[in-house]
Amino acid sequence: MTTDRLIWPARLHHIHLTTENIGAMVDWYGEAMGLAAEDAGDGLTWMSGGARNLLIGAGPKNGLSFSAFAASDEDHLELIRSHLTTAGATIEPSPTPLFGRDAICVRDPDGNRMVFGLPKEFRSDGDALPGRLQHVVVASTDAPRMIAFYSDVLGFRKSDVVTEEGGDITACFMRSDPEHHSLAVFRAAECRLDHHCYETECWNDIRDWGDHFSELRIPVVWGAGRHGAGHNLFIFVRDPDGNNVELSAEIDLVPYEQDSGEWRHEERTLNLWGSAWLRS
Repeated sequence: MTTDRLIWPARLHHIHLTTENIGAMVDWYGEAMGLAAEDAGDGLTWMSGGARNLLIGAGPKNGLSFSAFAASDEDHLELIRSHLTTAGATIEPSPTPLFGRDAICVRDPDGNRMVFGLPKEFRSDGDALPGRLQHVVVASTDAPRMIAFYSDVLGFRKSDVVTEEGGDITACFMRSDPEHHSLAVFRAAECRLDHHCYETECWNDIRDWGDHFSELRIPVVWGAGRHGAGHNLFIFVRDPDGNNVELSAEIDLVPYEQDSGEWRHEERTLNLWGSAWLRS
């Protein structure tokens, strides 16, 4: 492990969604996403499957309380802690019960909390349908400042940036391991959670998830399509709060050393196959 790689290779392990309707959200993620519910204490419900975890708790609708990335081992976590301390970042106590007590938490310029730690030993049941929690995307009114924090302070690698004519950045896809992005920042009129995504194993899994949602009368709101940046196949559905949930397959793998690419701000960048959901 070299010190210049900072958080590499950390993987998104879980997120904490806040809601004003815990019952409906727990029921939906149980039925739609195949997750088992368990009391995690402090008013939190832990929703888990074999390769996907999230926490649900009381708070504002559509809220993202924090995103939690798993370090590779104890030495890696201490490297992250040392780097953030040297960089002058304010380290807060960890808010998650799913990591050990040595986990650390920092805030990005918009106030979003990022947690780094080592997962506790929990059950690992198999999933009826594959889909590992893989990336989270936030919207920001100050995308350049957010991108600088994640790349320069935390050490996320830029995989692709999206720019308007004139050079203004509208989106940046960043990786903390070889997968094209585990985090992205989109320019928008407000700061909020944009979506979170579960990576499947192949195109046929997207078909099977689509059939599963159809049986539950959950409409696919975007897709099937293929992103330009990342080239992953996708469909989107929405949970009871209106949070966007993506199922993805075959995302690009990008070496650590590879420099970022650049895409135009247009529909084709978000969907090579057709219409796109442009945030700005």
